[in-house]
Amino acid sequence: MNILTSSTPYAKTNTPKKSRVFSPQGILLTLLSLILLCVIADGGIGFYFSNVLLEPTHQTSFTLEATNVSTHTITLPHNLDTEQPGTFGLTWPNGQAIVGGITSETQDTVTRELIETTAPLTEHTMVAWNREIYLGKLKDKLNLETSTVQVPAPLGSMPAIYVPGKLDTWVIMVHGRGDAANSGLRFFPPLVKLGFPVLSISYRNDTDAPASPDGSYHLGDSEWQDLEAGVKYALSHGARHLVLYGWSMGGSIIEMFQHHSSYASNVQALILDAPVLDWRTTLTFQANNRSLPSIVASTAEFIATLRTGINFDHLNQLNQPQGETPILLFHGTSDTSTPISVSDTFAKTHANIVTYYRVENTNHVQSWNTDPQKYEAELSAYLIKVLHLG
Repeated sequence: MNILTSSTPYAKTNTPKKSRVFSPQGILLTLLSLILLCVIADGGIGFYFSNVLLEPTHQTSFTLEATNVSTHTITLPHNLDTEQPGTFGLTWPNGQAIVGGITSETQDTVTRELIETTAPLTEHTMVAWNREIYLGKLKDKLNLETSTVQVPAPLGSMPAIYVPGKLDTWVIMVHGRGDAANSGLRFFPPLVKLGFPVLSISYRNDTDAPASPDGSYHLGDSEWQDLEAGVKYALSHGARHLVLYGWSMGGSIIEMFQHHSSYASNVQALILDAPVLDWRTTLTFQANNRSLPSIVASTAEFIATLRTGINFDHLNQLNQPQGETPILLFHGTSDTSTPISVSDTFAKTHANIVTYYRVENTNHVQSWNTDPQKYEAELSAYLIKVLHLG
């Protein structure tokens, strides 16, 4: 008898189905693998982010195509820079230009006033945008008696731009990360008009200055020593008092100088424009702007500390005493690089010494660009009042 066709109970058998449920070991292995991948990704992005923070960059990229160029207007691609109100500069391999207010715009383009050029500018020329304006031959437009001097510093000679003046109070200017000594030329005229000698310094890792021993920025933690060298130079060349004027990372350098240098007592006032007063918050802010989780900023901070020894707590000016030196603070409400919330807190905490100008609809270090006349009027009035100038 063929038992497979038998009507007996044994003719049918039920094969048990294999369970589709993962074993505890499998689940654990999967979770560990995902965690490992997240750690590797976070570490990789964090290391890249620390490179962006620490590695000096001085290259100019000509990425904007000029279109519909006429005698009085120029059309450029629409982006975060070109849509900003105010006065800005353009550079290209053979020239420079000043552009003014927006005359019209579309979703893709912005047309602005073309105020001045140093060389022919034709359609399809690739240009670079800048907030410094007075670069190249445009510097001559300021009619300043500038010279380049060499400042002895711990790592070697540092070039600086010098303009003489009648007062014995010098203004020492400290530029931001990736900028140069000439990046503050647009701030010179009201200072020179008041009679201040002006010294715009370089610091380590600038194009024409010695590199730091590790080739990295230290976010003010060591660069303040180069500012101190500039202060010594000024004091040895006739200065009796000082005003320190810094923007972006330059503000951080000035603050570190104030905390560490024995020459801080010579400083009568500080002028800070969109300063970095808390690098940790700034890192988180920039990570969020790039749609990255906050943990990436923490990882970048950790890696930056390993690479350079930077103490981010010491760089946080919200936790540092400020003394009695008066401070003039500018910051744009639309700053995408340095969070204005930090300046808000700083100004509120030190309201007894801080005069604060929040400039509406203005990006990073562009308070002057938004309204040069108003900026210069506020700057001049402040210095006349604080320093008792006649």
